[in-house]
Amino acid sequence: MKEVLHQPHTPDLNAAIHIGASSISLLAMTDTGSGQMEHVDFLQQSTPIAHDVFSKGKLSRKTIERCVSIIQGFIASLQELGIEPNNANTRLVATNILSEATNKDIFLNRIRISCGINIEILDDGEMTRLIYLKTRRRLSDTPSMQKRTTLILHVGPGNTRAILFRNGRIEHYSNYRLGTHRTSEAVDSILDDQKNSRKVIREHVSGQLDLIREDYGSQGIQDIVLIGYEIQLVSAFIQKSQQSTTQCSLQHFSELCRQAASMGDDELVAHFRVDYQTAEALLPALEINLTIARALNIDTIHIPGSDYEKGLLQDLYSSTSLSEEFTEEVVRSAESIAAKYRVNNQHAKHVAYLCRTIFEQTQELHSLTDQDALLLHIAAILHECGGFISSRAHHKHSQYIIQNCEIFGLAYTDIELIALVARYHRNSEPKPGHSGYRELNDEDRMRVCKLAAILRVADALERTHSARIKDLEIRISKRRIHFLLKNITDANVERLAMRSKGNLFENIFGLEINLVEDK
Repeated sequence: MKEVLHQPHTPDLNAAIHIGASSISLLAMTDTGSGQMEHVDFLQQSTPIAHDVFSKGKLSRKTIERCVSIIQGFIASLQELGIEPNNANTRLVATNILSEATNKDIFLNRIRISCGINIEILDDGEMTRLIYLKTRRRLSDTPSMQKRTTLILHVGPGNTRAILFRNGRIEHYSNYRLGTHRTSEAVDSILDDQKNSRKVIREHVSGQLDLIREDYGSQGIQDIVLIGYEIQLVSAFIQKSQQSTTQCSLQHFSELCRQAASMGDDELVAHFRVDYQTAEALLPALEINLTIARALNIDTIHIPGSDYEKGLLQDLYSSTSLSEEFTEEVVRSAESIAAKYRVNNQHAKHVAYLCRTIFEQTQELHSLTDQDALLLHIAAILHECGGFISSRAHHKHSQYIIQNCEIFGLAYTDIELIALVARYHRNSEPKPGHSGYRELNDEDRMRVCKLAAILRVADALERTHSARIKDLEIRISKRRIHFLLKNITDANVERLAMRSKGNLFENIFGLEINLVEDK
């Protein structure tokens, strides 16, 4: 009788592929069962995506074909490990600077046809989420961040993002059009003498530096943590001479910048053990971080000793869902904006509470997602911020203000939707000719209509601005939706408000709104 061999249980393998600014990388990993991911395989090959985008505005044919070849090789490696690239255990993403390439659609279609997989371009919201995950780890390995005012500075290939932590919580977030590769290409186009490279970089940075100084110069920053692909690659050289895992004096960091500026590309590659694509962005990365730290009068900097790219790939796989902690930070960012524009805090929070109650009890009607619930919450907090400009047509002013705000953790497309939902909290319903709304696809138009309909109903229920409706139960019959207002014996004020605000809800969901007092 043939013996049957039982194979030991193999944990599920997961993988993430990142098409970055100067390289494409792959990380295969497995969950050990204790919440930790064990790295099985890591591959990385250089490619000049950022160089093409920032120097030519598009990807060259040669770069596209190199990317195709690399990804095909990575897919073969995954299949050898038993991982199919299109299953739920694999995620393939591309740097958000790809959005600036005029031929990005050609590139995406080329990958789709040649490799049989789809690529997701990281938006600002997802990038912020990934930076947030890295920052949470810094809170663990840098305990002082829990009590000290700390600025997390991420100088990426195209943009610089800053997150201000006070007592371990996010207090401010901002995004600047300043990046390592963007600066490298701009400087190379005007640089005549390599000896003047540091001066030219500082001059290029100066415009954005004024904004950064205005945003953070008076915040009393005590610590600065520098994260980013290039800066973390050179952290080992700082650690070696300072005998510290993450800490470095600004003087020593300045010396490292001076040393790097004296080297040519070949010397940078040999000394720092990087590829040529990374070498091009190395000096801008060092100089941008140094210039910002000096402008904010920081004496000591912290640079994580961990591998930036491996950490990013691991986070890519785990960052798709909204954590409660992350959602709280998004809401706090919106509340900070509301306070800046003198929004009635009690009213805004109670409208948000009613929105959440209605959203949860009408799930069978709207079929919206947790992300939509978050957008509705933010719209409720900010729907009256336009009153800061004028009480007349304040809903339109709210739209303008929100469109021009940065809300931590949200992409520009999310902010556009929030602005429209806030704009429709009163007066006119959405119309195809309205600015912003007409540019949306059919799916997003319906999302705006559904969310605005809920916001209008919640705002009508909070017509008195007294938060008097605290307990709400919803029942749906064949033709009506009944709002049972517990402990409310007279709802005439809310009923009157609902005549003008409830129409969108009734039109979208085909149900007549009926307010029922508690007898």
